Amino acid sequence: MTHSADPPTSGRRRPDLRHWLKPQSSPSVVLGICMSVGGLVGGVRSAMDGNGNSTILGIFGVGILGVAIVVGYFVNQADR
Repeated sequence: MTHSADPPTSGRRRPDLRHWLKPQSSPSVVLGICMSVGGLVGGVRSAMDGNGNSTILGIFGVGILGVAIVVGYFVNQADR
């Protein structure tokens, strides 16, 4: 029995995880910049105010995620 080389069936396929790790639009860069500035500045502010460690780390985490989004966008544009 031989297998035919037909194209895959039509329908919507789910993108793989790499699709979500490569931001491709300029609004995603704006979101990343806002997250990084707000997270890093907010983390410093909450550290100076003496908030709890979990609050400080959470806010810094948002800033680091924003930096990762911005870096991912520019790496993706360089690959194109």
